[in-house]
Amino acid sequence: MKNRITLLTIILLIALMTILPVACSGDVDKEGYMTLVVKNGEDIKEYSVDLTELSSDTSQSGLMVILDHLQEKGELTYSAQDSAYGAYLTAVNDISEGNGVYITLYTDVESDIDVSEDATTLAYKEKTLTSSGVGLSLMNVKSGCTIVITTFSYNG
Repeated sequence: MKNRITLLTIILLIALMTILPVACSGDVDKEGYMTLVVKNGEDIKEYSVDLTELSSDTSQSGLMVILDHLQEKGELTYSAQDSAYGAYLTAVNDISEGNGVYITLYTDVESDIDVSEDATTLAYKEKTLTSSGVGLSLMNVKSGCTIVITTFSYNG
């Protein structure tokens, strides 16, 4: 009986390992435009990204594809570090973390919004965006979507 349970556990783990890489990456539409906004206080930089220009030959997924594309074009700079939860954004243009300042992401892609009681919203132009409930590489990029990268301060 113990051998059967061990065998079933191993089979389940192998199945999960083959499914997780697919489930743990954000989709990026192949056509249309999306808007990326980098907001540092009153300084706002808006990028309209043509999704047909994105390379399909990339090891990145989700919003990382957009950031890589814009960095390759020389339009923005960013840095990220790997974590147990995927890529973690540490700097974008002149925004960087430190001294109680943290980078946060807002989106209007419904599948990515934070549904916890800690979710916050941000108005941008005529849209209301909600803090993302997923990380950079898990964010879905859809035609017509808007994603805002900004900061919040916490001095606790």
